[in-house]
Amino acid sequence: MPDETINFVFLELNRFGRKLEECEGLVEQWCYALKHIGTLDRLPEELRTKAFERLFRACEVAKFSPEVKLKYESDMITERDYYNIIGTAEERGEARGRESGRAEVARKMLAAGMPASQITAFTGLTSDQLKEL
Repeated sequence: MPDETINFVFLELNRFGRKLEECEGLVEQWCYALKHIGTLDRLPEELRTKAFERLFRACEVAKFSPEVKLKYESDMITERDYYNIIGTAEERGEARGRESGRAEVARKMLAAGMPASQITAFTGLTSDQLKEL
């Protein structure tokens, strides 16, 4: 069993005094971003990565007034619902397409004189479904 340890680093952001161009590495960039995020009008070029862009967007939302934040959250719920509806419709359409395709293949197999046991094994259709064709 490997020796598992947990390390904690305590950082006082108000004591972090480096300018962005002085930051050496990702940890210092994070320290800079967390200390200055509330005063930045835009994301500096040096921090243009997906992680910092997500942080910046999240902080912009956090600065919204309660009314604007409520509207934003409502719009996000509507958008998520829309994408869920589309995704569900796509899944159902694909399932229907697979079912229709299996039925078509089974019809052709029946027409070619294949035994029902082989058709059900190959297509996954039940013998009752096969009889309905």
